[in-house]
Amino acid sequence: MKIEKSSQDLENEVIYADLCIHCGSCNAFCPHMDFNEDSGEAYVVDECSETVGLCYNACPRTFLNIPEIEEKLFGQKRIDLAIGVYKDILQVISKTKDDILYNLVLAAFELGVVKHFVLSEPKSTKPPVAFPVVVDNAKDAKKYIPKKTMDNAGPLITGIGKAYMDKKKEIGILANPCHLQGLAKILVSDFNTGAERTSFKIAFACSSGGMSGCKYCTDFSGEFSDISFSPWGAPKGSDEAFLIIRTDVGQKVMDHALKQKYLEITVKEPDLSEMKNFVNKKRRKNFKNLIGKDNITAKYLELNIDELKDLLE
Repeated sequence: MKIEKSSQDLENEVIYADLCIHCGSCNAFCPHMDFNEDSGEAYVVDECSETVGLCYNACPRTFLNIPEIEEKLFGQKRIDLAIGVYKDILQVISKTKDDILYNLVLAAFELGVVKHFVLSEPKSTKPPVAFPVVVDNAKDAKKYIPKKTMDNAGPLITGIGKAYMDKKKEIGILANPCHLQGLAKILVSDFNTGAERTSFKIAFACSSGGMSGCKYCTDFSGEFSDISFSPWGAPKGSDEAFLIIRTDVGQKVMDHALKQKYLEITVKEPDLSEMKNFVNKKRRKNFKNLIGKDNITAKYLELNIDELKDLLE
C-alpha cells in the first residue's frame, strides 16, 4: 500500500501537529529527511519532488492499518485487543548476573539469528533523547541495554538504515513499540529498502511519555515485535518480567535462553489482569486524545466522545 503524499505532507500533518514520536522511521531510508541532533525530532532537509514519499508512508503517525500489518507480519489478526498477536506469555527471571533483555540479545547472537544489533545510547534525560548504536557482538551490546523505555527515546530506526548502508545483514533491534510500528510499516510496504535485513525485534513495553506525540499512542506492549519485554504486571519490586512470544523466531531465541540457563520461567501461565488493566487504561486515555473533543460523524450520525464511549462499552 502506498499513499500519494510526500515530505511536505509529513511535515504539516505530523511534525507541525506535534504527533512526531522521534522514531526515525521517516529518515531511516529517505535522504530528504533527517533528525535534530538535540531533540531527535524529524525535519525535512529539502523540498523533494517525490509524489509518493517513503518518509510519509513509513511514519507510524500518518496512517496505521493494524489488521493489514498483522496479516502480513504474522499471517493472522489479533484475538487479544490489548496485547496483539502472540504465541505464549511467560513470567521469567534472569539466572545470571545480567538482566533479562541482555540475555535475549546474547541468545540471539549465539544462535546466529542476528549478527548485528541496533541499540540506544542516551544523550539526555530532559528532554529524553537517545541515538542508535549498531554493535556487532553480544559483549559490545552489554553497555547499551536500556533500563527503561525512555532510554530508547530517539530515532532508533535510523540505525537499521545505517547498518544497511554498512552492508550488514541479520540485524536485530531493541526498541519501543512506536519504533516497531514504523519498522513494521516499512517491512510490509511496497518500497524497496534495506529494512528486510532486520531479523529479530525485541520490544520494551512502554508506559508512554516523554514526547508530545506519546499521548496519541495505543501500542504499549510492542505488538509488532518477535518478543516483547514487559515489567508491567510482574510482581512489583522483583526482577521478574513478562515475555510475550509472538513469532517462531522469538520462540527459538527464548528456547535457547532457557536451554543455556540464561533465563528461568517462574510462572508458565501468569495472571495477565494487571498488565491488561494497565494497557487498557492507557489505550482508552490515548484513544480519547486521538478522537479529540469534536463530534464524530459516521454517515448520518453525529456523536460526541461521551456518547461514543457509551456505545462502545
